[in-house]
Amino acid sequence: MDDRIPVLSAENTSRAKKLGTVPHFSIHLLISTAISITGIVLAALWPDYKRCEAYFIMLYLRAGFYVITVIFDYLVKSHHKQLRLNGYHDFLRDMGEHHTVPLRIVNLWNSTILAVAAGLHHYYGEDFMAKCLATIVYTPLFYLTAFNVTESLIFYFVHGSYIARVVKFNNLQLSPDAMRGSSSSTVGSLGLVHSQSEVTDLLEKQSDLIEYLRDHCNRLNQKLQQMSNQLRTVTISSPHPAI
Repeated sequence: MDDRIPVLSAENTSRAKKLGTVPHFSIHLLISTAISITGIVLAALWPDYKRCEAYFIMLYLRAGFYVITVIFDYLVKSHHKQLRLNGYHDFLRDMGEHHTVPLRIVNLWNSTILAVAAGLHHYYGEDFMAKCLATIVYTPLFYLTAFNVTESLIFYFVHGSYIARVVKFNNLQLSPDAMRGSSSSTVGSLGLVHSQSEVTDLLEKQSDLIEYLRDHCNRLNQKLQQMSNQLRTVTISSPHPAI
């Protein structure tokens, strides 16, 4: 019986896990910055007769950036879900919806750009193409580039704060909540809780703890099933002694 204990504990679920989303946020911020720099270069250096072409290039880049952001959002949510399954509910609760902010910003900015583009086409009408060839300031390309630069500046704050919090969490190398007594400081003190918000927070933590323990039990059951199948296979394949 004792020789089976190390097998069951081979997968140490209390080992610290890290959230590997820092590269995703860094790359997303880099792409946003590259698009903004591209817009500035096109507005400042391209010949006057190509400014309309530069405007449509920026629109295509915006469309591509939206697709990239959707993929980025999916990957980041997958990492957050995996960390939740590993039992880090307190940290994810503190993070809130921070990881979903970039997609919301891109959606809002694209809607704003679409409204501005529609307004420019409606206002200028047949003179829109001529307006593209006007001076750098107050052209459609100027407006679009200004929106992109503003978005990038917002991303520097959103992504920077997110990366700082994740790096701090990864450096702490904490064990899952269920393995740390301090993470459940409110457990067992229900009689001392007077605030409704504290009661709600306690119930949420208990729910998260139950979810983690249920997932942990499922993993152990799967491990036991694998061991049972391996033992059965070895028993069947082993030669029987001659009678």
